[in-house]
Amino acid sequence: MQRILVIDDDEDIGNMLKDYLGKEAYVIEIAKNGREGIELFKSFNPEIVLLDIMMPKVNGYDVLSKLRESSQIPVIMITAKGQQTDKVFGFMKGCDDYLVKPFDLTELSFRIRAILKRSNTSNKKNEENNNKIYVNDLEIIVDEFTVLKGGQRLKLTKKEFGILVLLVSNKGKIFSPKVIYEVVWNDCYLENNNSVLTHIRNLREKIGDDVKIGRYIKTTWGVGYTIERNT
Repeated sequence: MQRILVIDDDEDIGNMLKDYLGKEAYVIEIAKNGREGIELFKSFNPEIVLLDIMMPKVNGYDVLSKLRESSQIPVIMITAKGQQTDKVFGFMKGCDDYLVKPFDLTELSFRIRAILKRSNTSNKKNEENNNKIYVNDLEIIVDEFTVLKGGQRLKLTKKEFGILVLLVSNKGKIFSPKVIYEVVWNDCYLENNNSVLTHIRNLREKIGDDVKIGRYIKTTWGVGYTIERNT
């Protein structure tokens, strides 16, 4: 029987998930806060985690970061935070799926099955390939915080790397400076903040990009930045 760890401080949702998913032959354990979830994860050894974001003691983002230090276990974030920036930040932190409350239990069940099926059939080589993203002659190894160009490692700052991963993980999508700042800096954006512009300029210089040509990063003036799908 496959094990599911639910980390959610809402007792009603926890009981609802335990009752519904338990009838589908899953073994369910519930943690009522982030700290308890991290500890229970170590002993329970689940096949998948259902994780809330807004919790006492340790929030869901920090729980996910902690889990990703030692495990690639599938994680579905189930939360009331439904803004685009929340979802993007969740995926950047390493979640496998994102479901906004209130949600349909049948849909959740199918998402769990699909993720577990992919997880059970994937091998180590596939996991390594999924960790690597390519843009022209750039190779981005996400888990290793590494960017290679022509086999040579580039020295990027944490923020530059975060911007690059955000854009390359969402090819074809234009991100405004506001969204980039709120996702990468994980902070509220203030008007006339030039941090994103400065970091984009430095990033372009390091990867050998030209703002006029946009071999890697394209600028849509007055809108934002993107990496095209066919790049």
